[in-house]
Amino acid sequence: MHKSAYVAIALCFLTGLAVFQSCHPGVVYQEQYSVDPGGWHYQDHFHFEISVSDTLSLHELYLDVRNTTDYPFRNVFFFLEIEFPDNRILRDTIECMLAGRRGDWTGRGFGRIRSNRFLFRDDVWFPSEGTYHFRLYHGMRTDTLHGLSDVGIRIEKK
Repeated sequence: MHKSAYVAIALCFLTGLAVFQSCHPGVVYQEQYSVDPGGWHYQDHFHFEISVSDTLSLHELYLDVRNTTDYPFRNVFFFLEIEFPDNRILRDTIECMLAGRRGDWTGRGFGRIRSNRFLFRDDVWFPSEGTYHFRLYHGMRTDTLHGLSDVGIRIEKK
Protein backbone atom coordinates (compact mmCIF):
# COMPACT_ATOMS: atom_id res chain seq x y z
CA MET A 1 0.00 0.00 0.00
CA HIS A 2 1.25 3.49 -0.78
CA LYS A 3 1.86 6.07 1.91
CA SER A 4 -1.01 8.20 0.55
CA ALA A 5 -3.44 5.30 1.07
CA TYR A 6 -2.44 5.04 4.74
CA VAL A 7 -2.89 8.79 5.14
CA ALA A 8 -6.34 8.61 3.52
CA ILE A 9 -7.40 5.74 5.82
CA ALA A 10 -6.14 7.63 8.87
CA LEU A 11 -8.02 10.79 7.83
CA CYS A 12 -11.23 8.82 7.31
CA PHE A 13 -10.85 7.22 10.73
CA LEU A 14 -10.21 10.56 12.46
CA THR A 15 -13.12 12.21 10.65
CA GLY A 16 -15.43 9.38 11.67
CA LEU A 17 -14.24 9.62 15.26
CA ALA A 18 -14.83 13.38 15.30
CA VAL A 19 -18.34 12.96 13.90
CA PHE A 20 -19.15 10.27 16.46
CA GLN A 21 -17.81 12.39 19.34
CA SER A 22 -19.80 15.44 18.21
CA CYS A 23 -23.03 13.43 18.25
CA HIS A 24 -22.76 12.92 22.02
CA PRO A 25 -20.94 15.97 23.39
CA GLY A 26 -22.85 16.05 26.69
CA VAL A 27 -22.45 12.40 27.70
CA VAL A 28 -20.67 12.26 31.05
CA TYR A 29 -21.11 8.54 31.72
CA GLN A 30 -22.59 5.56 29.92
CA GLU A 31 -22.34 1.88 30.74
CA GLN A 32 -24.47 -1.16 30.00
CA TYR A 33 -24.52 -4.69 31.33
CA SER A 34 -25.89 -7.82 29.71
CA VAL A 35 -28.54 -9.66 31.67
CA ASP A 36 -27.90 -13.37 32.14
CA PRO A 37 -29.96 -15.26 29.50
CA GLY A 38 -31.09 -17.56 32.33
CA GLY A 39 -32.83 -14.61 34.00
CA TRP A 40 -32.22 -11.83 36.51
CA HIS A 41 -32.73 -12.92 40.11
CA TYR A 42 -34.37 -10.29 42.33
CA GLN A 43 -31.43 -10.28 44.80
CA ASP A 44 -28.83 -9.64 42.08
CA HIS A 45 -27.96 -6.12 41.05
CA PHE A 46 -25.86 -4.24 38.53
CA HIS A 47 -23.27 -1.86 39.95
CA PHE A 48 -22.25 1.37 38.24
CA GLU A 49 -19.36 3.36 39.70
CA ILE A 50 -19.34 6.99 38.61
CA SER A 51 -16.56 9.47 39.38
CA VAL A 52 -17.92 13.02 39.65
CA SER A 53 -15.80 16.16 39.59
CA ASP A 54 -18.39 18.68 38.28
CA THR A 55 -20.57 19.89 41.14
CA LEU A 56 -21.98 22.92 39.33
CA SER A 57 -23.68 21.59 36.17
CA LEU A 58 -27.14 20.11 35.91
CA HIS A 59 -27.48 16.61 34.48
CA GLU A 60 -30.09 14.25 33.09
CA LEU A 61 -30.10 10.60 34.19
CA TYR A 62 -31.34 7.87 31.86
CA LEU A 63 -31.95 4.14 32.04
CA ASP A 64 -31.22 2.17 28.88
CA VAL A 65 -33.26 -1.02 28.62
CA ARG A 66 -33.13 -3.70 25.93
CA ASN A 67 -35.77 -6.40 26.00
CA THR A 68 -36.77 -9.31 23.82
CA THR A 69 -40.26 -9.67 22.44
CA ASP A 70 -40.56 -12.68 24.79
CA TYR A 71 -40.62 -10.32 27.78
CA PRO A 72 -43.88 -11.27 29.57
CA PHE A 73 -44.96 -7.81 30.84
CA ARG A 74 -45.79 -4.35 29.45
CA ASN A 75 -43.61 -2.61 32.01
CA VAL A 76 -40.63 -3.16 34.24
CA PHE A 77 -39.97 -1.72 37.70
CA PHE A 78 -36.46 -1.04 38.93
CA PHE A 79 -35.14 -0.23 42.38
CA LEU A 80 -32.20 2.15 42.20
CA GLU A 81 -29.85 2.91 45.07
CA ILE A 82 -27.47 5.82 44.72
CA GLU A 83 -24.70 5.91 47.30
CA PHE A 84 -23.08 9.34 47.64
CA PRO A 85 -19.38 9.85 48.43
CA ASP A 86 -20.33 10.60 52.08
CA ASN A 87 -22.11 7.17 52.26
CA ARG A 88 -25.65 8.63 52.25
CA ILE A 89 -28.02 6.47 50.19
CA LEU A 90 -30.92 7.60 48.04
CA ARG A 91 -33.42 4.92 47.01
CA ASP A 92 -35.82 5.30 44.12
CA THR A 93 -38.39 3.18 42.27
CA ILE A 94 -38.58 3.62 38.51
CA GLU A 95 -41.25 2.26 36.17
CA CYS A 96 -40.45 1.88 32.47
CA MET A 97 -43.18 1.12 29.93
CA LEU A 98 -41.92 -1.35 27.31
CA ALA A 99 -45.22 -1.92 25.47
CA GLY A 100 -48.40 0.00 24.72
CA ARG A 101 -51.90 -0.93 25.88
CA ARG A 102 -52.44 -3.17 22.87
CA GLY A 103 -49.13 -4.96 23.39
CA ASP A 104 -47.14 -3.11 20.72
CA TRP A 105 -43.50 -2.80 21.76
CA THR A 106 -42.00 0.64 22.26
CA GLY A 107 -38.48 1.67 21.39
CA ARG A 108 -36.22 0.95 18.47
CA GLY A 109 -35.25 -2.34 17.03
CA PHE A 110 -36.07 -5.08 14.65
CA GLY A 111 -36.60 -8.76 15.04
CA ARG A 112 -36.87 -9.88 18.65
CA ILE A 113 -34.91 -7.04 20.34
CA ARG A 114 -36.21 -3.59 21.37
CA SER A 115 -34.13 -0.75 22.86
CA ASN A 116 -35.49 2.09 24.98
CA ARG A 117 -33.97 5.04 26.79
CA PHE A 118 -35.96 6.40 29.74
CA LEU A 119 -35.32 9.76 31.42
CA PHE A 120 -35.75 9.11 35.14
CA ARG A 121 -34.18 12.20 36.70
CA ASP A 122 -33.95 15.70 35.25
CA ASP A 123 -32.00 18.70 36.57
CA VAL A 124 -29.74 16.53 38.74
CA TRP A 125 -26.97 18.31 40.56
CA PHE A 126 -24.20 16.28 42.20
CA PRO A 127 -23.56 17.97 45.57
CA SER A 128 -20.01 16.75 46.12
CA GLU A 129 -17.01 15.47 44.22
CA GLY A 130 -16.12 11.82 44.51
CA THR A 131 -17.35 8.38 43.58
CA TYR A 132 -21.08 7.67 43.38
CA HIS A 133 -22.27 4.07 43.38
CA PHE A 134 -25.47 3.23 41.49
CA ARG A 135 -27.01 -0.20 42.19
CA LEU A 136 -29.87 -1.34 39.98
CA TYR A 137 -32.24 -4.16 41.00
CA HIS A 138 -35.33 -5.35 39.16
CA GLY A 139 -38.49 -4.66 41.11
CA MET A 140 -40.90 -7.09 39.50
CA ARG A 141 -42.99 -9.56 41.49
CA THR A 142 -41.12 -12.57 40.24
CA ASP A 143 -38.00 -14.14 41.70
CA THR A 144 -36.28 -14.46 38.33
CA LEU A 145 -37.08 -12.01 35.55
CA HIS A 146 -36.77 -13.22 31.95
CA GLY A 147 -36.81 -11.27 28.70
CA LEU A 148 -34.46 -8.38 29.46
CA SER A 149 -31.18 -8.53 27.56
CA ASP A 150 -29.31 -5.37 28.68
CA VAL A 151 -29.65 -2.55 31.20
CA GLY A 152 -27.56 0.56 31.53
CA ILE A 153 -27.18 4.04 32.92
CA ARG A 154 -26.44 7.16 30.92
CA ILE A 155 -25.69 10.59 32.38
CA GLU A 156 -25.71 13.69 30.19
CA LYS A 157 -24.75 17.24 31.04
CA LYS A 158 -27.82 19.41 30.50
